[in-house]
Amino acid sequence: MANQASGADAAAPGNAASSGAAVSGEKVTFHNGGFWKDAQGDRIEAHGGGFLRVDDTWYWIGEDKSGNSAGFKGVNCYASKDLVTWELRGAVLTRATARELDTMDRIIERPKVSYNAHTQRYVMWLHWEGQNYAEAKAGVFSSENVDGPYIFHSAFQPLGNMSRDDTLFVDDDGTAYFISAANENADLMVYQLTPDYLEIERHVIKLWAGQKREAPAMFKDAGKYYLVTSGATGWDPNQAKYATADAIAGPWSELRNLGNGTTFDTQPTYVIPVQGTKLTTYIYAGDRWQDPDLASSKYVWLPLKLDNGQLALDYYADWTMDLTTGEWSVDDGFIPQNNWRLLHTDSEETAAENGRASNAFDDSPSTIWHTAYTNNKPAPPHEIQLDLGASYELTGLRYLPRQDGVDYGTIADYALYISQDPAAWGDPVAMGSFPANKEPKPITFAAHAGRYVRFVALREINDKPYASIAELDLSGTPQ
Repeated sequence: MANQASGADAAAPGNAASSGAAVSGEKVTFHNGGFWKDAQGDRIEAHGGGFLRVDDTWYWIGEDKSGNSAGFKGVNCYASKDLVTWELRGAVLTRATARELDTMDRIIERPKVSYNAHTQRYVMWLHWEGQNYAEAKAGVFSSENVDGPYIFHSAFQPLGNMSRDDTLFVDDDGTAYFISAANENADLMVYQLTPDYLEIERHVIKLWAGQKREAPAMFKDAGKYYLVTSGATGWDPNQAKYATADAIAGPWSELRNLGNGTTFDTQPTYVIPVQGTKLTTYIYAGDRWQDPDLASSKYVWLPLKLDNGQLALDYYADWTMDLTTGEWSVDDGFIPQNNWRLLHTDSEETAAENGRASNAFDDSPSTIWHTAYTNNKPAPPHEIQLDLGASYELTGLRYLPRQDGVDYGTIADYALYISQDPAAWGDPVAMGSFPANKEPKPITFAAHAGRYVRFVALREINDKPYASIAELDLSGTPQ
């Protein structure tokens, strides 16, 4: 039911209570799928945006798409003190900002703003285009105030390279980096900026040459860099991927899938760290583009899950974050998993993949427990034993098979034990067989009191020597 992330750095999103979020005390609930509105009841127009925190206020700066594809209309700035109610501060870029913006074919996308502590100015980098996306430049603006007015500095191709989808990232030491798609979106370039953040100082690395990655979003946690990207499929959604590195210059890991095959019908724009007293939650901020009706595009924000350098992203129509502690949760009607811990498993695969048994209760359908297969393939039965952290009157269990394109380890026959003493399991409270599909598998049984659960996989659907679980959920009430 609940999951959390960890890390450092502070910046945060939000949206008005009428626009996709509800607040209660120090908690806010995000509702994905609908239009988000500002404090005045108007649709928030800040697509492809970036986020930053200044003192006690969060700012969201992004594209105004209310005019669809009719050319550049503006870049808007919204502000929030409670991460819930967003107030429109106004358009920080318009055609009147600079004569270079006042052309019929001007296109401005993906504005990102960072603060330069040395010059005490806010610097904006963005994707600068002309007719038919033929210019492929970066545009640079700056201001004394985060909400403007901004002045135009330049529009150019960094070191002669094309520049399209982009992001800004400022490291712990204040060094800033500009990351953008180049070579007709085939390559992703990372540049270090000059100390004033207004120009390119040097090219750092070319990432994934020829693999067509765009919509970059970078963040850092516990000294490790994470870079989330989208495939280059125009306005159509695709499989997001991410990579990690211990230094921006690399080496970078291989690209790994994030979310489902369409990233829940979104494209990344930013990853927002929300620092609490207990932990930092990283929020994936995505645009759900509606081409050609871009005015109907929506926002989808989802909590990222970090586990030993790996990311997972799952879809929730509704999820709640505690603004004080940084913790987040999903109320799915099952017993919260926050205090669960693994007592025992007979086997888990950790060499070829992250198949740890703890994945079976991390509230993430995209991670799985998988029994070993690299060095040996122990035969079933396979089992997982859990300590729920407290006693419950249990009435049901739900088994979710792995949700990817493979069925290795999908359980056919099972036995379930519940006990108050992990040294004395007694007889199973339920035994049976599951249908061979990927649907959630509910088990109901007469109410049974216990703190400890033992789930045994007796046979795999293809009689292979494996077992796998995406999620185990339990129904019941506290004793």
